[in-house]
Amino acid sequence: MALTLAVSLGLILLLLHIPPFMAAGADLADGTQRDYASNIWQETQTSLALVAIVLPWLVYGLLWHGAAWGRRVLLVLATAGVLLTTWFVLVSLQSYAALPQQVTGVVDHVQSRTIFLRGGRSYYLVVSDAELRSAANLLAPGARLTMWVSPRGHAGSVSADLQGY
Repeated sequence: MALTLAVSLGLILLLLHIPPFMAAGADLADGTQRDYASNIWQETQTSLALVAIVLPWLVYGLLWHGAAWGRRVLLVLATAGVLLTTWFVLVSLQSYAALPQQVTGVVDHVQSRTIFLRGGRSYYLVVSDAELRSAANLLAPGARLTMWVSPRGHAGSVSADLQGY
């Protein structure tokens, strides 16, 4: 059991630092799209780390020769976890590989990490906490901004819309 836990922790640390292993849909020559791709990749790393939590336990359940009911419970839970977290990885990879959409608008309000633009559109901000703090003036009501957004509505890059002025 301790070995399985150690493997999980080791895989989590490894997968949280794994570089992109596939082509991004964003144009990496553009700085704002490069920021977008980096932030979307962090979502993928997090999803991969979730797989690392449950996959070793599935292997443990397959190799474990303890009580039959305990093994079944572990296998059911670990299999469900692997399936769910793998789905998260696939959705994240799809967003990373997809061509992002440039969205320009005027901020209505921000609630936690969801930004609402005038006209009723909303997007989830997947920028880092540091980027979120440095973009505070861009996220104020009435500010015009440009974002690069994934097909799932995740904004991975926020910058001032200088063309709107």
